[in-house]
Amino acid sequence: MLHKVCASSEILDDSWKVFTIDNVDILIGKRHGRLFACNNSCPHRGASLAKGAFKDDNIVCYMHGYEYNVFTGRLENMKSWKKEATWVEQSPEWRKSGDLVLYPVVQKDETVYVDLP
Repeated sequence: MLHKVCASSEILDDSWKVFTIDNVDILIGKRHGRLFACNNSCPHRGASLAKGAFKDDNIVCYMHGYEYNVFTGRLENMKSWKKEATWVEQSPEWRKSGDLVLYPVVQKDETVYVDLP
């Protein structure tokens, strides 16, 4: 279902905003002139992606540094967790992450719309 979100002028290039649609927090942004929309919850451990930062076309989660491409949704990089030579990872399951949940987003007549299932 297509939802009217905001005026196009509210989403500046290389920025994002969070909108709640049907009780879901959706992060909508623009990178290098291209719109994107994804769930605001990091697929790794659920942190708010809106608190992160851009690195190229990736959004970097502020909590653990996982990087997701905002256009493909794919996990692109995760920083090393090894803190010191004696550090041992207790469970490799903790590091696992899915990809971003992306939503189709369009601009029509100076208005941004997102398509949610």
